[in-house]
Amino acid sequence: MKVLRTVMNKTKTTTASMLVLLSALGFYGCAVVGPQSIAAGRGVYAEVINRTEDEQILNVIVRQRYDETFGMMSVASVTANLRFSTQAGTNIGIGDSDNYDGNLVPLSAGVAYEENPTISYVPLSGEEFIRRMLSPVSVNQWVLLGGTAKHPGHVMALATRRINGLQNPLLGEAPASPEFQRFVELYDRLRRAAVLDIVIAPGSKSEGNYFWDIHDYEEAHGDSVRELLDLLGIEVKPDGSAIILPLREAVGSSVSAIHVQTRSAFAVLQVFGTGIEIPSPHLEAGIVEPVTWAVPEERRFITIRSSEKRPDDATVQIRFRDRWFYIDATDTLSKRAFVFLQTFIGMRLADPGAAQQAPVLTVPVN
Repeated sequence: MKVLRTVMNKTKTTTASMLVLLSALGFYGCAVVGPQSIAAGRGVYAEVINRTEDEQILNVIVRQRYDETFGMMSVASVTANLRFSTQAGTNIGIGDSDNYDGNLVPLSAGVAYEENPTISYVPLSGEEFIRRMLSPVSVNQWVLLGGTAKHPGHVMALATRRINGLQNPLLGEAPASPEFQRFVELYDRLRRAAVLDIVIAPGSKSEGNYFWDIHDYEEAHGDSVRELLDLLGIEVKPDGSAIILPLREAVGSSVSAIHVQTRSAFAVLQVFGTGIEIPSPHLEAGIVEPVTWAVPEERRFITIRSSEKRPDDATVQIRFRDRWFYIDATDTLSKRAFVFLQTFIGMRLADPGAAQQAPVLTVPVN
């Protein structure tokens, strides 16, 4: 009886200790698991969303090249619910004090949690989506996109259908102006030399009131500036002083301003689609039409390769019509072009009110 009382006393002590320990574990778990879940989960969510966004954009490029319908969905929100649980266990030995100690199982306790994310998607569709895809992209947006480009001339060639009457032959939608390619070369040279800047006029009330500011050119770039202005039909005699030219969205030429007719987002996707290496069987079967206009290799913005086998090293890849379409990880120019396109699509299609206006698809992930 004395032994049993001793064991019961020890049991009470063990139980009290266990409760204290569980309380500490519960508090510690709430204090630590939350931050740890952010550290472990945030990067994973961001990585998966970014990867699937890349795959969606590549899928759109490929499907429009094959003249097939496509859809896009935007991730509206990610909600992660955490569930905590605690557990503990112990065994009590009853018997002679010389032998029951070895039969006691040490106290065991733990705190566990599980994460159940809910992901909400907003389908990009409807009249507003069509308008954003088919209407010309504003000069303001192109200025922002080209501000940090390594080769501003490439952005100019992608953005414009016409500039002061010069036809851009990129998609062959109109007779080519032989002078356009020369214009792109001169523009790229002067922009990279910081001789031609795109600025907002001092005191302008509109943030989109952009101007070309050509300056500090006489010593090393005078000839290039004169040739550029001649190509555009600008009636200004460069004498070393700064030249300010308004940048406007307009069709036709001008003797005192830069008139630009821009492309739509869908036309930009078409331009990128010309960089797809179409498999010969698809061309022979008539599944996809060959490009009827010539795109010189030096003017190709991106190269999207295709293969029957899954690529070993790809930045982004999709499966389409039993083929793999991908961007090679060693193709730096194509990777930069794809990053630009992702930024462009995000800027063009982003709509702060879309989440409230469009139906939301919520998918629980177990």
